[in-house]
Amino acid sequence: MMANETSLADQTDAGTAADRAYRLIRRAILDLTFLPGSTLSESALVDQIGVSRTPIRQALQRLEHENLVRILPQRGTVVAPLDMAGFREALFTRVSLETASAAEAARRATPADCAELAAQTGEQERAVAAGDDATFFKLNELFHRRIMALAGVPNVWSVVESAKVHLDRFRVGHLTLTDPYPLKPVVAEHVALVDALARGDAASSAALMRIHVEKVVPRAELLHARRPDLFEWPRGLVGPTRLRSIPTR
Repeated sequence: MMANETSLADQTDAGTAADRAYRLIRRAILDLTFLPGSTLSESALVDQIGVSRTPIRQALQRLEHENLVRILPQRGTVVAPLDMAGFREALFTRVSLETASAAEAARRATPADCAELAAQTGEQERAVAAGDDATFFKLNELFHRRIMALAGVPNVWSVVESAKVHLDRFRVGHLTLTDPYPLKPVVAEHVALVDALARGDAASSAALMRIHVEKVVPRAELLHARRPDLFEWPRGLVGPTRLRSIPTR
């Protein structure tokens, strides 16, 4: 085989490496391990993730397409700042789809479906009581996704996920960088929503979902007031900053 030829196995490995790099860097951006405005060093990412430069570059290109980074020729790759306008657009998408789904789920959900949702809220309560925020947020997403499935439009969740890419950075930011946010009331809102679904009350289900999802707005505004630096592109991008390590598992 000539030096510039690539075997199918090599191509598969490169794709796998690029996917892994993409997942790890993306997660580090969404959980604010890489803060908005940070300059990412390709060489540092190569060392941390343990892949070559090509998969790193492929991953960064995918992330740029999602507006999570900006690749600046001769200056490096910068993590995109938080953006209030983008936040509001993403929230509009989520509110519109989830309120409509809640109303439709109220029309379609069976008693067994509602019992399943009630059991999920019990798991959420236990996670909150244990102080296990990570488990709670996983359960929270499953709960919202299940309501959309009960509405008969499970594939629409992919649109919500696309919007959540940017909402999630705000969520992590306001939870970790502003005042404490109690999760117990969030579970109580889920319980009230399940009750409305069980009654078949479409109007109440939609209203409760809207209030529930829109509660993030004042927290996003608080984050903007407390940490305006996270909403600005850095001036005079001079070179890579020292990055926190990425969890590689």
